[in-house]
Parts: sequence; C-alpha cells; structure tokens
Amino acid sequence: VAVGALLAVGASFRTGRLDPGRALKEGGERTASGRNRLRSALIVSQVAAAMVLLVGAGLMIKGFLHLVDVYSGLQPANVITMQVSLPDRSYTDAASINAFQQRMLEGIAGLPGVQGAGIASNIPASNVDNAQVAFTVEGRPAFRETDLLSARRQTASAGFFPALHIPLLAGRNFNDHDNSEAPAVALISQTMAARFWPRSNPIGRRFKLGTTQSAAPWLAVAGVVGDVKQNWFDPKPTPTIYLPYQQAPRNVVNVVVRTSYGLASLAPAIRALVQRLDPQVAISEVQDMQGVISDSISPVRLMGLLMMVFGGVALALSAVGVYGVLAHAVEERMHEFGVRAALGARPQQLLRLVLGQALKLSGWGLAVALPVALALSRLMATFLFGVVTLQAAVLLALAVLLVLVALAASYLPARRATRVDPIVALRYE
Repeated sequence: VAVGALLAVGASFRTGRLDPGRALKEGGERTASGRNRLRSALIVSQVAAAMVLLVGAGLMIKGFLHLVDVYSGLQPANVITMQVSLPDRSYTDAASINAFQQRMLEGIAGLPGVQGAGIASNIPASNVDNAQVAFTVEGRPAFRETDLLSARRQTASAGFFPALHIPLLAGRNFNDHDNSEAPAVALISQTMAARFWPRSNPIGRRFKLGTTQSAAPWLAVAGVVGDVKQNWFDPKPTPTIYLPYQQAPRNVVNVVVRTSYGLASLAPAIRALVQRLDPQVAISEVQDMQGVISDSISPVRLMGLLMMVFGGVALALSAVGVYGVLAHAVEERMHEFGVRAALGARPQQLLRLVLGQALKLSGWGLAVALPVALALSRLMATFLFGVVTLQAAVLLALAVLLVLVALAASYLPARRATRVDPIVALRYE
C-alpha cells in the first residue's frame, strides 16, 4: 500500500508538469523513447532476478533429490530407531551396561517381525557428528601431535550393520566374543582403509587411539565396512572407526530395528520389553528411519521451496512487466504500425517486430543474470559441497523457460499490432 501510494504521488507530480501544447502536438510525447528506458530497465532487472532465483531453486531441489538417493541404500522405510538411556546411578560399570544391552538386543531380536537389531552411539542422518579422535598406526609413530592421524569414532554392535544394510567388504563383523576380556578390535570404513592403508590389506593391522605412549590398547582391524554419509552437510564420507559396544560401553545408545511391521505395531512391544528389563531405563526419540532422514535434509528442501516461490513470483512479475511495457509500446506506436501496414507490411512482420522487442528485453535480462547465476552456483557448491553441483542443463532449461514466458507475455500486444486498421490509425492522427 505504501509503495502504491508513493508511486501515485510521483505520477501526480509528473502529470502536473506536463506541457499541454507539447502533449497535444503530433509525435511530440509519443515518439519520445526516454521514458520507456526506465520501464525496460525494470523489466530487464525482473528477468534477471527471476533467472537467479530459479537457478538457486533448481540447484537446491536437485541437491535434495540427490541426498534422498544417497540414503536410499540404507533402505530406511522398514527401520525403527530410538534412544535408550541407562540411569548413571544404577549402571556404573561396564559389566552392568553390557549385560543390560545384551539382554535388550536378544529380547528385541525375538519379537515377531524383527529382521535385525543393533545399537550404536550415533545413527546416519542424525545431523550430529561422531567424535573425532587422533590415532597412531603401528609402524608409523607420530613424532609430533601434528603428525597424528584422525578419524571419527563410533560404538556399535554386530547387528547395527546388517540392520542398516551397511555391507561388510572385508574381514569379519563383530561377534559375542568381542567383549571386555577379549583382545581389542575395531571395524573401519572403506574410506579409512583406502586412506591409511592404500594398496594393502588392513585386516589384522593395528592402531592405537592417541600416541604410541598413550594408555589405550592397540586395536586390531577385524573388518572393513562400507561408507555411510553421516550428515547431509558432510562433503564426503569421513574415515570412521567402529568399536564393539562391549569394549566401549555407553549409557546412552541408539537402537535400530529392521522389521517387516510398521512403527505403530512394533514400537510399543519394544518399549514394553525394555520396561520389563528395567523400569528406570528411559526411551526417547522413537521414529522410523525414513522420518529421521526426512527431518535431517528438511533444511535443503525448505531452502529449495522458498527459492522456488521467490523465483516463481519474480517470473510472474517479469511476465506482467513484459506484457505491460509492450502493450503500452504498441499503443504508442499505433500510428507507426498503421503507416507500415499502409506501405505493405504483412501482419507476420508486425508480429515479429513486437516479439523481437520481447526477445531483446529477455536477452538483456539473461545477459545480466547468467554471470550472477554462475557466481551463485559456485558459491552454493562451495558451501554445500557434495550436495549442490553446477549443472549447465539447469541454466539452459531455465533460460529457455524465461524466453518462452516473455514471448507468451508479449503475444497479446503483438496480435493487437497485427490487427491495426491503417485507415483508422491514420485518421486518428
């Protein structure tokens, strides 16, 4: 309302300064093109803004679809997740923690419809990073702290990997013998194996958390598992160390259960089982894995939808602007079109004349927008590496869309120019 009132006041001042004699003089004000330059510049700006916003929206939507595809390997539709917290005052040592969690996993595995169950300190798509730890590979001692290697650390049970369809690529999985009395072992991710043991078999190789002088035990690599994208904002899979839950006990763990039933039917049974084992144990964040992933990548979807709305509004404004400018231009050039028609110009020529002006406006808009859109794409790809990638197909498709919208908006004014009656136009002048 305020903008409308401001423009109305500006128009009234301009109208009050008109020269009646010049306004009534033939060709005086109508043939002046200076006042059209501002309108054309605004249309060019609208086309450019629409292009930039739509490019951003297109890249974000494609990034969202890419993230959905990244997590599709987990087959999350039939997986239930929940967090189980043991009270610190009741579970003060590793033996009591391990005993409860082992009974819980055995009980969940025996429920109808359960195809696999496991626990872990973190689950994929949680938007929470795993703890980063420094380690030393046996035979490659670190002389300074800056020489230490680093990776992400997880605690997991054997059932965690098959429950999420994380493949075992080499070696073996955890088993019940990997307890606190057994030699310390670990599973490592594919990226960690390739980075720290390139062109060699990591199975059986040993490493230690911290420096060689630390009190931590040497860990033998028991197996290599597939990479998992922990969070959508991670540029690429990170090296990950998986420790068996009985050798690295935690009071708070995440339970993952693959089931042939739905969340509504199985979740109450799991809750009742845990309560029978210990009523003091807290269960929270009960949801299906599909919901976890959807919540995780919702910021990308929201940004894409918002940019699409803004781009759509800018596109509509540019279409209305092109129509308004060309409709006004056709009205002002009625005498010219009448003269052209009287001299033998065909309707197709007049049509091309008006449509050419629309192409010119959209072309200038695209010329301004493309460098900005490219810069925006590179900026988005930098901050969202691995999610958003620069794609020429998106730029080309949106450029074609803008041109088609401009042509569609200019078609009615162009058709009006082709229907001008030379006699009427000349008589009017």
